Amino acid sequence: MLSTEHKANILRKAGYTVPAGPGNPNSPYQTAQCWAKAIDTLYVTYAASRAAKSLRDAEEARMLALLQLRSAKAWA
Repeated sequence: MLSTEHKANILRKAGYTVPAGPGNPNSPYQTAQCWAKAIDTLYVTYAASRAAKSLRDAEEARMLALLQLRSAKAWA
């Protein structure tokens, strides 16, 4: 299982705006638990969007292959 800090780093690298942790004076979170919950929520959103994109890409590839196969049969 990934640590909260690791999830935060992944989110940052993916371009998400990660809220500052409780040690930061600009942090809206008073406790580490609240910050961890916010990070977990962002990470679930990130993971779900990646999974959805992967499914869309796979379906697009399947449809393209099917169309190419049908096109090839039409010319044969």
